[in-house]
Amino acid sequence: MKPILSSHLTPRGAALLGGALALVIIGLVFINGILITLGVSGLMVLVTAALAGRANLRQLDVEMAAPACAFAGAIFPLTLTLRNHRGLLDAFGVQVEVNLPGETKLASYAGWIPAGSAADLRLRTSILKRGASSEHFCVLNSLAPLGLLRVSAGFRSRHDFLIFPRPIMPVEMQQAGNLHEARPVSGASPGDSPGTPRGVRPYQSGDAAKRIHWPASARALVRGQSLMTRESDPPGAYPRSATVIFHSFGSDGQLIRVDRYERALSLAIGTLRHLHALGMPAKFIADFNAWQEVSVTTRSQLASCNTLLALAKRPQATETHELQAAILSASDEHALIIISDIPPENWKSSLPPTAFPPILLHIRQHRGAARRTLGEDTAYILPHRRPKVAS
Repeated sequence: MKPILSSHLTPRGAALLGGALALVIIGLVFINGILITLGVSGLMVLVTAALAGRANLRQLDVEMAAPACAFAGAIFPLTLTLRNHRGLLDAFGVQVEVNLPGETKLASYAGWIPAGSAADLRLRTSILKRGASSEHFCVLNSLAPLGLLRVSAGFRSRHDFLIFPRPIMPVEMQQAGNLHEARPVSGASPGDSPGTPRGVRPYQSGDAAKRIHWPASARALVRGQSLMTRESDPPGAYPRSATVIFHSFGSDGQLIRVDRYERALSLAIGTLRHLHALGMPAKFIADFNAWQEVSVTTRSQLASCNTLLALAKRPQATETHELQAAILSASDEHALIIISDIPPENWKSSLPPTAFPPILLHIRQHRGAARRTLGEDTAYILPHRRPKVAS
């Protein structure tokens, strides 16, 4: 796309223009050739500066090199390449501004761009809102000679961005007993789960050495008794799979808030990532996906589900019977997890009876305050330094 050039007078340029016009008018009134010559000379300097400033930005463009996919709020590297397609004239003092998705703005500075070459500006940034975009508006700014004008060139640069929702780990997933039994901790498989501690008993042949309770054994040996072993109740049954249902059903008159919907998507992606880390196959059903069942077992399926959540749009209406049908379609052997952008107290009374109580994720939980970094700002300005030049 051909850039659109524009020029704006600086205070210095406005003073020169006003003084030159005043000299020309006074010279014409008093028929003074010297004043007229000085005024015309000032106007010629201003015109020459404008032409030189516009020539400084001609045949320049910006290319972006960045990851195609990222999570909202995650910092990632981004390289801006300023290319000078002119054959003879170098470019000097060019400031570049790029508008990224999610109202994120980048700004940097290139002091010198040789003719027929390029300058790379390496930045670190983050995009705070999910979504997808391919075109980004860029503005190049530079001062004309003597600082009389500020010249700008606006155009669009192409780069495909796909931003996933920021994952939030629901606290209910850590408090769910059956899912906690499925967590592969301490190198133990789910079948080797120690269960719920009950007490200690005398050592029996076949007890594992790691089950010996050494403090109790020391006291027992002093009394002339045998070693003592930890005794536990057998672990409860845990699900082999999970079904995650996402919906926007609520009672009439419920206030719809965009921030809650975005948070619900973050809870959904955090839940699916947690189940994938446990090695538990999952199925994802959402109203914005027309209640279609999506398998989330492999890494590629999880990535496809991330894309689905990044492009999600809140449906206009979700009916009660649709939610009930989705819940009844879930297997009784699956852990049922329900997520909504409406607080649970406004829709849980409409849930049909199930074999096991579902896990309801509350929308009011949110991610704690994170340490502030460079990538979380809305504008970034690097120090004025000479960039690396790529031949």
